[in-house]
Amino acid sequence: MKVEITDVTSTRKEMKVVVPKEEVNTVTNEIYKDVSQKVIIKGFRKGKAPRNVVKMYYADYIQGELSKKLVNDKFEQAVKDNELFVVSMPEINNDPPKENEDFTFTAQFDIKPEINPQKYIGFELKKKKVTIGDENINDVLHRLQETYATIKDIEDPEYKAIQGDYVIVDVMSEDNPELNRERMTVEARGRSALPGLDEAVMDMSLAQENELDIEFPDDHFMEDMRGKSAHVRIKVSSIKHRELPELDDEFAKKARQGVEGMDELKKIIVEDLTERIEADSRTALERQIQDKLIEANPFDVPESLVRLQAGMMIQGISQRLTAQGIQLQDLYPDAQAFQDETMESADKLTRSSLIIEAVAKKHEIEATDEDVAEEIDKLAARYNMSPDVVRKGMEEKGGIDEMKYGIVEKKVFEYIIENSEVNEVDELEEESDDTSTDSSGADE
Repeated sequence: MKVEITDVTSTRKEMKVVVPKEEVNTVTNEIYKDVSQKVIIKGFRKGKAPRNVVKMYYADYIQGELSKKLVNDKFEQAVKDNELFVVSMPEINNDPPKENEDFTFTAQFDIKPEINPQKYIGFELKKKKVTIGDENINDVLHRLQETYATIKDIEDPEYKAIQGDYVIVDVMSEDNPELNRERMTVEARGRSALPGLDEAVMDMSLAQENELDIEFPDDHFMEDMRGKSAHVRIKVSSIKHRELPELDDEFAKKARQGVEGMDELKKIIVEDLTERIEADSRTALERQIQDKLIEANPFDVPESLVRLQAGMMIQGISQRLTAQGIQLQDLYPDAQAFQDETMESADKLTRSSLIIEAVAKKHEIEATDEDVAEEIDKLAARYNMSPDVVRKGMEEKGGIDEMKYGIVEKKVFEYIIENSEVNEVDELEEESDDTSTDSSGADE
């Protein structure tokens, strides 16, 4: 088998594979033998029909099986032999294979980028000082309320959208029809796929229309609109309001198992806050590192890899909403718009993950068996379960590899922090609220 690999882009390859006629004939004979033994042809005993008779009845099937088997087997072998990390379905092009002739096919596919990080230490980082006050306690309580919130459709025509409402709008643009959307979800004063719509829907009512000019930033996920402006009309088709439960003793019992009332719940929250706020401070610090890593180490990422990451993020959001009794399609009926909105965050997460993986490889940072056992013990203690039960459950769901990556990621962050300058500050600059895999509220 002869294999030629050429670069289409830095992350896309074209592979030309030539299969010798001897191998073509061998595979052809195997397929004929398999077919003749399985089919019944009138006038012949099973498995005894001559080859030309089998061909007369099953030529198209045999041709398809031959092409599929040659392409699948030889592509897989070529990828393995050349140590390629393929991240997309290959686009195959070939003529029908023929007996006694070499078979040639080409395949184009995306590969995982090979990264040699140039700068990943020596950063100037800021970490928020850990302080605890009433506002912190109230913030936890509010997030708990959001966790147990119910989503209700607004029917009152006089109701005006408030912050946090999900406003479903139709978007129309005469000059830019590619912006047209039906039933696009906008979180009022929260987020939107199109800049400015989250503010524009504030105070709007059912069936109300509005017009606005949109200014697209230079880094918007819609490449054709970057740095441009557009005039759009929006019309509200429905509004979904998140109704928060009352902060009373019954809510406290629901929010935390074993708690009898709000006073006890607040006490537990206070006990947990130091650890929680420290964790939040650490998360913000890690996000800084991710931003700096991406800025300092530019490279190309195949869109197929970003879309795969976006799909996993959406699946995670869907699972958390389902656990709250909410269906993703109810909040985001325009699935394509929601995926497009998620692409920017997925691109960022993909890039930072690849850089972190490269740094770990460069410095031989790994997750040991002892590290995994320690993490499993923590989970077991948290959920009051046996470590063996936790491990078995994770192994069955394939969660051990994900845990190992999380351990490696923590170690890489720690290495970067130890080799950078970290200054404590009272407040961090406010960051944009990107779609993320951990945006579903508190887990108190």
